[in-house]
Amino acid sequence: MSAAEQTSNILTSSDRAIRLSYWQITEDVNPKLHPSTYHDSLWKQFEPSLDDEEHTGGNWLIKTKIIIDDSLHIKDVLGFFPLNFVTAYEIYWDGIKIAQNGVVGSNIVEEDAGKFNFSLPLFPDLLKTGEHTLVLRISNHNSYSSWEWFYADFIIGKYDTLLGKLFKLYSQAFFTAGILFIPFLFNLFLYFARKRRTEHLLFGLICFIVILDSTTMLLPSLIEMRSTFIYLQYYIYQIITILFSILFPAFFIYLFSLSKKIIGLVALSELIIFFFFTNIGNVFNIMSIVVLVICSLITLWALYRRREESLIIFLGIVAAWTGYFFNFAFNSLATTMVIATSFSIARQFARTERSEKEAQLKSARLENELLKKNINPHFVLNTLTSIIAWLRKDAGSAIKLIEALAHEFRMINQVSTLKLIPVEQEIDLCRTHLSIMSYRKGAEFKLETIDIDAGDFIPPMIFHTLIENGLTHGYDNKISGTFKLQCVKTSDRIKYILTNDGEFNSADTKGSTGFGAKYIKGRLEESYPDRWIFKSNKTDEGWESEIEIRMS
Repeated sequence: MSAAEQTSNILTSSDRAIRLSYWQITEDVNPKLHPSTYHDSLWKQFEPSLDDEEHTGGNWLIKTKIIIDDSLHIKDVLGFFPLNFVTAYEIYWDGIKIAQNGVVGSNIVEEDAGKFNFSLPLFPDLLKTGEHTLVLRISNHNSYSSWEWFYADFIIGKYDTLLGKLFKLYSQAFFTAGILFIPFLFNLFLYFARKRRTEHLLFGLICFIVILDSTTMLLPSLIEMRSTFIYLQYYIYQIITILFSILFPAFFIYLFSLSKKIIGLVALSELIIFFFFTNIGNVFNIMSIVVLVICSLITLWALYRRREESLIIFLGIVAAWTGYFFNFAFNSLATTMVIATSFSIARQFARTERSEKEAQLKSARLENELLKKNINPHFVLNTLTSIIAWLRKDAGSAIKLIEALAHEFRMINQVSTLKLIPVEQEIDLCRTHLSIMSYRKGAEFKLETIDIDAGDFIPPMIFHTLIENGLTHGYDNKISGTFKLQCVKTSDRIKYILTNDGEFNSADTKGSTGFGAKYIKGRLEESYPDRWIFKSNKTDEGWESEIEIRMS
């Protein structure tokens, strides 16, 4: 018999399992009647499709023919496995009722959902060579989602083999959940312990989503569930698919420091694909390949730009594609990328730790140098000379200079060991220093601020250092000077612009590269690793320094 003419399922002793097809259907108008009472003329061919609205909830009878082509081995026990089948049903073999799962009813009250995990060993006396008829009496009044009873699979085959496949499936889910639980906790810890970096939170959420997916699959094997659990699984899998499809590319975008605006575009594209180009039968495959393609493009871009860890992630992408072609897309993508990304994060973690320790050592060294610079004999001698001069002509001003000097030393001692201080305290320190220098030089120096938020924090003495450098190099011949500090904020950045009206010579056009600049860069790197920009250059009006800090 050719495939085109085949109307029955053929089972031989060499088959491990076959998926039953060639179904016929009729409406079960009276579930109390025996199925054989329905005349053959009432039955019609049944080809379940995703948009089949004719055969949704209600009472139905479906039947198919099974031809046992040869004598089955006597030691082989065959079994019948209805998979993802709702809600209650009775099973008839050659007109004899051999089992039921739940209670078939004519309405939602009479119907009692059967067990989620149901399988039926078939007795040898039922499996004689020849043609047999399998009839299922179905009631499906408890319908709570888009999942329909005819999306189920009906498998018949060697009982031990099929149980082994189910056990293997559950084992894979258990393995996946177990292997991802550690990186989930690890990234959650990193997020809270290490400056709340978004990539750690995203990766932790991705791990949690895959764990939730595996747990949803495992749950019926651990707890006896009703067949209606399929509806809850349906909603969970839909939500998981959307979240996974958006979060995974978002994680890659954060990992390789691409523009965050791309996340919105990627999310919008995936939602359009999800809602308009997928159905219940292909949603996992389509969204898996969409995620793979997007992540592959991002990784190839990162590889081209020689971004750190791009090679390791690329190898993970290759492994994920391999899994996709072996019909293991979702779990392979998750598992291989978790391994690759965990390795990458561990390397980043070690590199960041080393960098931070170096920055802390550098900061401590700079702190000592800065204290020596501000309390150096030359500065103290000049200040004492100024105090003596003021004592001779205006004792009140001398006292104010001494008070300002004491106030500056006290504040420097307080803040020099801190990593961050309120910007308001830094401005107070700068104004105190300008007051001291005004008394010393008989000049008038002042600091104006624009749009400064007193609640912001910055590393200590970075503006103080810039002002001190400006006074040293730009005000030898001036008896007045104005420094202006402006703050410009955007959604993800904060920029400080410090200008002065000093007179600088042409040799200073290359910007600040001395000790002061090194101190500022060291402090910024300690507090905002790889998230700052410092520029300092001569302008037509004097000098301008910019410090830009990326917030995340």
